Amino acid sequence: MAYQALYRKWRPNTFDSVVGQEAITDTLKNAIKRGTISHAFLFAGPRGTGKTSCAKIFAKALNCTNLQDGEPCNKCENCLAADSGSMPDIMEIDAASNNGVDEIRDIRDKVKYAPTQGKYKVYIIDEVHMLSMGAFNALLKTLEEPPEHVVFILATTELQKVPATIISRTQRYNFKRISKKDLENRMKFILNEEKIDYEEKALSVIAQVADGGMRDSLSILDQLLSYEKGKINYKDALQITGFAAKERIEKILLAILSQNVSQALSEAKLSLQDGASSKNILDELIDMTTNALMVIKTNEKNESNFLTEEFIEQIKNIPEKRYFDLINLANTALKDLRYTNQQQIPLEVFLVEASTIKEKVQPVNTSINSELDAELKNLRQQVIQLTEKINNLPAQTATAQTSSSIDDVKFTSKKTTKSQTQNKTSVNTKSAKKLKRSEEKNRKEVYQVLENATKKDLQAIKNVWPDLRSILEVSERAILEVLEPVAASSEKVVLKCKYMLWFENTTDSEFIIKVKDNIEKFTKHSYGIVLVPDTDWLQVRSEFVKSHKDELLAKKKQQLELVKNENETDSQESKEVVEKAKALFGDVVKVKD
Repeated sequence: MAYQALYRKWRPNTFDSVVGQEAITDTLKNAIKRGTISHAFLFAGPRGTGKTSCAKIFAKALNCTNLQDGEPCNKCENCLAADSGSMPDIMEIDAASNNGVDEIRDIRDKVKYAPTQGKYKVYIIDEVHMLSMGAFNALLKTLEEPPEHVVFILATTELQKVPATIISRTQRYNFKRISKKDLENRMKFILNEEKIDYEEKALSVIAQVADGGMRDSLSILDQLLSYEKGKINYKDALQITGFAAKERIEKILLAILSQNVSQALSEAKLSLQDGASSKNILDELIDMTTNALMVIKTNEKNESNFLTEEFIEQIKNIPEKRYFDLINLANTALKDLRYTNQQQIPLEVFLVEASTIKEKVQPVNTSINSELDAELKNLRQQVIQLTEKINNLPAQTATAQTSSSIDDVKFTSKKTTKSQTQNKTSVNTKSAKKLKRSEEKNRKEVYQVLENATKKDLQAIKNVWPDLRSILEVSERAILEVLEPVAASSEKVVLKCKYMLWFENTTDSEFIIKVKDNIEKFTKHSYGIVLVPDTDWLQVRSEFVKSHKDELLAKKKQQLELVKNENETDSQESKEVVEKAKALFGDVVKVKD
């Protein structure tokens, strides 16, 4: 029998054997037990997290003749046929190679036929985001109202490329990355079943490289078994994956924290020679630095993150700021790696910068300090004497005497303070004038939109708002929640901004430009964006209505007259039709409303 890859051989065949997606598998099992099966599902998430496996198990369970608490029995004729890929009622389609309109039309024509062997016809469309726009449009109606015996399961790794009209017609399930611990436990289970020896440190490296993907971790296992049949070694795992050995990462981190540049560079060079990449070294340094910081902050010794016992003792007196600076520099180096072919240079620059960070300490000169102390003491004495003189003088002469005394000792701080106050007042006045001009300009732009605003344009913006949310990053979605479309013309849209501070700093930001571009992409129409603070919106709208009351009433009256004229025209045309009918057919004609 031909060799079968581990990820295919150990693909889950029940919901309970799917790793790391308990919330989704429990929901699907309950839907089957209760008979509440939707007509369409959308499985979205990173590669190798169980989307296709869950789709196959779900399709098999829908047609199983002997369900076991929502799970397929894997023994009946339908289950065995599904496992072997010969079940005629379960169709798997790869959208990457069948992405045209004709393929989808073929599906649309065949869904009306009843299943031949099972209870449901199930269509599994993998990588659905690869379908063309024409194919998506051809699928829309069928996806919304398929026959009762048809279930669609769509799977994708790039949800942002799936049209919102498709997403809204499905039940969406977001598959998450599988935790490192779950990946390791699954690999241990498989290796124990296969009777293969392994080192736990090797599995830890594989789980870290797999980045939450079960298929990736099993593929690396396969590769290691090919490298040395019958055993999974830590050293081999480092060699195959390109991950630096943790012992050496500890040495690099200690060299950085002790500001030993030459040792940090030499240890990094050895790691690169052993097969590690610059990205791997930086990733592991960030991971170990973060763990070290957590140990220092919580005072809990978590030796599992480190290899040598004395490591924690050597780092416990390092200031916390050093760790934050190191992590920031490492993240900057990771970004720089994307823009150069010489991957070693950003790593070396990082090691030099991180190893030479020093706390800013002002040099202390004892002789200068003693002179300053003496001078300050004299000044204090003079101030005390002047205060006593002022208190003893009459109120009328106090001001003049004080000014004279202060001039004698060259006490000019009051003059300086007054000058500074004047400067600040001037700056504040300029800022206030600038802000007022900005507000007036903003109000004019809002009025311009309101003068030409239509419900059609506002509804067009509101319709694509969920689409915007689906393609933005998490941090950007939070910003989008602050904005709300409240008025729109054919040229511009007014977005109400919840927070004044955000309004002042975001008018011309890159985020607003991104929102504008995506609105144009979804609506096929270019709209400018005008922001208005939430606290000002009601007042601006009220002032506009008052100032344009007559104009708005005239426009409303004109619309009503237009509707009335259209109705009268329709009525006149109806009368003419009736008269012609009577002329042709006589009294036989009966008019019904």
